[in-house]
Amino acid sequence: MNGPDQRRDVDILLRLWEMHTAPEMQSARMWVFTDFHAADYDEFKRKYPPGSVEWRRFTSVYGMYELYGVLVNRHLLDEDLFFDLFGGLNLLLDKLRPVLKGMRTEIDPYLYENFELLCRGAEEWKAAHPPRA
Repeated sequence: MNGPDQRRDVDILLRLWEMHTAPEMQSARMWVFTDFHAADYDEFKRKYPPGSVEWRRFTSVYGMYELYGVLVNRHLLDEDLFFDLFGGLNLLLDKLRPVLKGMRTEIDPYLYENFELLCRGAEEWKAAHPPRA
């Protein structure tokens, strides 16, 4: 990958990084990693009702990763660049899994589909690119 496509991908990646590292997004991600716990969708709805601060944190984080998934899965952003920079995807998916089935049943069967596909791609990428350090 060289030339205009590479510059475009780098520009996209830098914009995603700005969004990813914005203080509000960092706070939301830390909440998901440390404080978000739900055994299933029913518990999720009880603990984090729509409109609550926690609901907004949850949807902000997973919505952001869904966006990343759309860009990578549709080949609008080079996966090597993305996966080389962004990690922790499967940790986030593990946090989401207990509630995802219920969310897909009640809200949308396609909910966070691109994020889930992104996580699969990340695992395949890691297997093909062992750590260099």
